[in-house]
Order: sequence, then structure tokens, then C-alpha cells
Amino acid sequence: MTRPTAPLYSSTFRKSNDEARATVTQFKPTTSMANPKRKQSKRRSANRRAANALKAPEFAKDPADGSIVRAHRVNPKTGMYRGRQVLDVQV
Repeated sequence: MTRPTAPLYSSTFRKSNDEARATVTQFKPTTSMANPKRKQSKRRSANRRAANALKAPEFAKDPADGSIVRAHRVNPKTGMYRGRQVLDVQV
């Protein structure tokens, strides 16, 4: 059995260490993403979450029949809104 005259991976196909480092550094990001300087306190986090808390709906008394209705909406019992008949309600 004879040996091949040239190695399987000749040095012409391999990159030198300097060339390999150059290709690695060229894809490195130049700037990193922004990070907070300090840890956010528990109180600050709780205050932020409190702003998103669900609130109970506010109700108003209808002057015509005295029923309680959500403000700025049609009264489902009478079909009235701001003194006008908006919906046809069957009694």
C-alpha cells in the first residue's frame, strides 16, 4: 500500500492564527445593549404594578327612572341616552 504524497489537509487550505482571529473579531458587536445601573427596588416595582390595577366601574343614577347605569352608556332598561331614545326596548 502506498502513502499519498500530499497530506489530506494541506497548509494551503488552513488559515493562520492571525487570519482566524481577524474573522472572529470582525463579527463582534461594537456596542452592547443598554443595562440598568442599579437594581430596581421592591417599592418601585410595586408602584409600577399598582398603576395597572383593575378599578371597579363607576355607576350613575338615571334621572328619568332612577335606575343605576354605567356613566356615558345607554340605559339597557329604557333605551335612553342623554334624554333621547336610542334603542327600541320591548317592555
